Amino acid sequence: MALAHSPKIVTDGLVFMYDTGDGKSYKGEPTTNLITNSGTSNTGWVGYGWTGSQAISNDYPNTYEFTATNGWHNRTFDTGVTSGGTIYVSFQYKLKQQQTSQNQIFVLNGTHLGSYTNYIGNGSMSFEWQTFSGSFTANANSSKIAIGPRGQDSSGLTDIVYIRNLQVEQKPHATPFVNGTRSATQGLLDRTGNTTIDLSNASFDSSAQMTFDGTDDIINTGLFSGRNPSTDPFTVEAVVRSDVTSGNKIWIDATSNGSNQRFYSALIDSTSHAIGIQGSAWSDPVPSDTNWHHQVIVMDGSTAKAYNNGELASSKSYTSYTLAGGLNIGGRSGYRWVGQIPIFKLYNKALTASEVLQNYNATKSRFL
Repeated sequence: MALAHSPKIVTDGLVFMYDTGDGKSYKGEPTTNLITNSGTSNTGWVGYGWTGSQAISNDYPNTYEFTATNGWHNRTFDTGVTSGGTIYVSFQYKLKQQQTSQNQIFVLNGTHLGSYTNYIGNGSMSFEWQTFSGSFTANANSSKIAIGPRGQDSSGLTDIVYIRNLQVEQKPHATPFVNGTRSATQGLLDRTGNTTIDLSNASFDSSAQMTFDGTDDIINTGLFSGRNPSTDPFTVEAVVRSDVTSGNKIWIDATSNGSNQRFYSALIDSTSHAIGIQGSAWSDPVPSDTNWHHQVIVMDGSTAKAYNNGELASSKSYTSYTLAGGLNIGGRSGYRWVGQIPIFKLYNKALTASEVLQNYNATKSRFL
């Protein structure tokens, strides 16, 4: 299994993992394009409808070829676009054939096709893939966009341009080049491929990075409900940072307290257990600081071992019991996490002290 930082991180026993900075598990906030395929015959491009005169390229999948004479096209935004709001556009493009010195693509925001307002390229387009990411303001009389190459030479020959991965949205996103609409289970991918991650109850900041605002943000893994950690050891690992130093905050929880079924954790540090196990509650539920922490809870069959930044901070013994529900990232009602949890891992075994340290060392340069 090829994972981020491999072979540094422990992969044996790994059953669930996301890492919002590894470039493989994260796709940005789920979004819906403002332009759809409605009423068009070309459905190969999810999220943007080109009409019949625009041919799908035979050279690249989900890519279109445009010429200045018949290749560009304007579309009206879907309903719901706010007048005066900012529209964000991103796509990838490159030349297939260059015939003009203008060598431009225009992104049109106007009431008619003569309003060429945003040129890119300007004579410097390349035969290699390039990216465009820009924005403009929508208003009641200019709720259209047109994209395509401009100009032809004296003999009528035109530039031919490839365009792909178009996103037209009302919010900027950290990773714009995802083909089509991203659903609640496509915004964040489980690196192990064992399950989906539903982001319906997650929040995002202005850069489309996931955040936990302390109200209703939570990620349900759906894993380990009813599990008995005395017969089936496991390990939970995360990198966390609290934005506050007040109130009761949990970054991991097994759905509810249950009857003698605790499994949850606040911020583990050198002075606080901060974990609730079986019938034993946490010692201190209030985050001690707003620094990054590498947190690990190892359920080895008889002892819950709590690690902070690679070091054993505390331990609690337990006997046979079952978890009240599946593990939830971000706590539960009344105890929601406020801050960031950019990395989360779940192992189907008890990590050793050396494996915990190994994972900490593979992560610390990014946060700690």
